[in-house]
Amino acid sequence: MGSYKNNKCRICSSKELSKVLELKPSPVADSYVSKEQLNLTQELFEMDVYLCSACGLAQLLTVVHPEDIYIDYLYKTTTSVGLPQHFLDSASSIINKYDIEKESFIVDIGSNIGSLLSGYQNLGMKVLGIDPAVAIAKEATSMGIETLPIFFTSETAKAIALKYGKAKIINSNNMMANIDTINDVVEGIKTLLAEDGIFVMETSYILHLIDNMVFDTIYHEHLSYFGLKPLQYLFEKNGLKIVDAEIVETKGGSLKCFVEHDKNQEVSSNILEITNTESSRNLYKTNIYKSYMDKINRQKNLMLKSLQNITNEGKVVYGYGASNTTTTLLHHFEISKYFDYIIDDNVIKIGRYSPNFHIPVVSSDIIYENRPDYIVIFAWRFADIIMSQHQRFLDNGGKFIIPLPSYRVVG
Repeated sequence: MGSYKNNKCRICSSKELSKVLELKPSPVADSYVSKEQLNLTQELFEMDVYLCSACGLAQLLTVVHPEDIYIDYLYKTTTSVGLPQHFLDSASSIINKYDIEKESFIVDIGSNIGSLLSGYQNLGMKVLGIDPAVAIAKEATSMGIETLPIFFTSETAKAIALKYGKAKIINSNNMMANIDTINDVVEGIKTLLAEDGIFVMETSYILHLIDNMVFDTIYHEHLSYFGLKPLQYLFEKNGLKIVDAEIVETKGGSLKCFVEHDKNQEVSSNILEITNTESSRNLYKTNIYKSYMDKINRQKNLMLKSLQNITNEGKVVYGYGASNTTTTLLHHFEISKYFDYIIDDNVIKIGRYSPNFHIPVVSSDIIYENRPDYIVIFAWRFADIIMSQHQRFLDNGGKFIIPLPSYRVVG
């Protein structure tokens, strides 16, 4: 895998950047390897977050080549609890909000397996997916959602507009944060978007990343951590305008933006409300990040102390959840040595080994075969669901440890 490092902001090109979060270097978060790949060395990449004092974007400066992450991508949206239903609801609400006529052309950038587009298709729309993960794009196409296995750029946007026409709606969910050449992508959106069209994007929201303690969603796929202010700057410099915005609950707290061609139109009062909150919280100053980093490291020390005590008592501890966020947790908390296994319910992950540390990923059957004393739920946002599925483990005297947002033991 290759990488390069920026020395300027990816939105505004300013070099006025301050390091605000210092996380331990990590491999590409979803690079769970097969048994045959165990002898390969997995490179660690710097994972410090910098804040641009000019436009306010929080960002990683180290960029892993996108071809190394996305061409053989493993993640499918169908494996995220609640996400497919959220996308179906989203398609319906956008059509109602903008009174979109049937047979309108709708594009999803970073469409994955087509969860969102199938919702639009069921409502009578013509759809096209764009996703560079070749196998996933092929699978989506075979299921009736035509998906182009390409990266979206200003150039590919021209070719798509020429072949298919302009899009009434362009969607992008949890994708804008993953792109280094973000101005080029926005230029492409402007090219492909019909004059009366709407671009709808969802992305992880930096204020919720801080407040909800979801620091483990910082990894190399996610290059940018957006507030509303830098996004307004990004679109306006490219001739587009955020006309409405809302906060949604997905992915630990997300920002949803509705973007049109800039015609000096009025914008929703929601925008002022969100930017006022950001301003009152000093979101674009370094102090909020310093406090956050201290909080993260306090959690780390708690976790380390707890695992040391457990192993000193001769107890056995497993992990639960082989996701991207687990990679960040294991590396920054420096706790990998305490785990013999990571349990997961996703058949794609079972039989693989965790990035860098190569902890085996196994099915939940092992809980009842080996009877560990403790299970740390790495996938802590789904802790209630996981615990309800494994009440028998608790009934047998086992204990769950939930590492975030605050450390707790359930027994």
